[in-house]
Amino acid sequence: MFILEPKLPRMSLHRTCASSSLSLLQPRCEFILLEDSETGAYISCMLARRLLLLAYLFMACTPCAFGQLPKRLEKCLPYPTLAQEIREKQPEPKRVRVHVIRVEFDSNDGIPADAQQEISTELQGHLFQPEADSAYLKDLADEFAEVWGREALRKRGYFKTTATAKLTALQREGEDISVVVTIEATPGPQYRTGDIRIESADPDRPLTMSPEILRSLIPLQRGELFSTERVRTGLENLGRVYGREGYLDMAPEPETQVDDALRTVDLVVKIDQQVQYRVGSIEFLGVDSKTREKLMESLPKPGDVFDRTKLDEFFKVNRAILPSDASRDDIAVERQNKMRTVRIVFDLRVCPQPSN
Repeated sequence: MFILEPKLPRMSLHRTCASSSLSLLQPRCEFILLEDSETGAYISCMLARRLLLLAYLFMACTPCAFGQLPKRLEKCLPYPTLAQEIREKQPEPKRVRVHVIRVEFDSNDGIPADAQQEISTELQGHLFQPEADSAYLKDLADEFAEVWGREALRKRGYFKTTATAKLTALQREGEDISVVVTIEATPGPQYRTGDIRIESADPDRPLTMSPEILRSLIPLQRGELFSTERVRTGLENLGRVYGREGYLDMAPEPETQVDDALRTVDLVVKIDQQVQYRVGSIEFLGVDSKTREKLMESLPKPGDVFDRTKLDEFFKVNRAILPSDASRDDIAVERQNKMRTVRIVFDLRVCPQPSN
């Protein structure tokens, strides 16, 4: 088989996210609330420091009145929040800078020249900054072997390739380390693409889209060299198509069958569709009614299928009337599972001007 790679207590507006490497979707986010006792301690701390501006912000934003301010408004405070102070007091781990000055290959390994060139260019074009207290040379060697060595060959049809890497430090000046990387690999035979099928992960629930159309999203044809890179591209394409149709949690599950005699790889992608979401409500914070009406023109209407790609287009279309620092971080998408809808909140508030 081929595989691609405690909640907080009550009362806050902290957002926690979880994502799946197979889902290829945006992280799933939910709002979690702080305990009443924690809220009181936080507000008492703020009052003790005479953060009068905070009171104005709480009154201006009812959803935030009993919890930590959204990140967008934290910058409005004249003093750092308790959470910010804690983060600032935690020292950043000391790091070193690793520069790859040369990549060497064993001429007997049979690594194609174009793969050697690709690996060398990629490694020498990156600056690596591992933690100084870790076994960083070994960790980087493992990463180089898998991410650059093995994958450079697998996308060229060497499906069962193995690779190892070794880093040798040549020079160290302070935090800068210059290394030579030695890549050794056993490419093995090249495999070609066999049959590719798209199926429902649940045999009792047929796919909502044509398997033939979904198959066309995987850029591999029978007889071509089997490429794991193209398979990943196909899975990303599937995620985008389902995302446009409201299937936020769709997960493609790739499975392979290898025929060593024919040197072919068959691929079956099983689609776990999950449920389809529609738009429940859209809210804007920090804009007037005229601006809100204009912004709504580029968004789906309540009741429409939720197309998550519209959120990316929203910023492109409305850049001229949005705050200069507005980004996807200012959008909260909350699932309402019982109704199979989403509540979309755009937080576009700006810091209030202090009174003289």
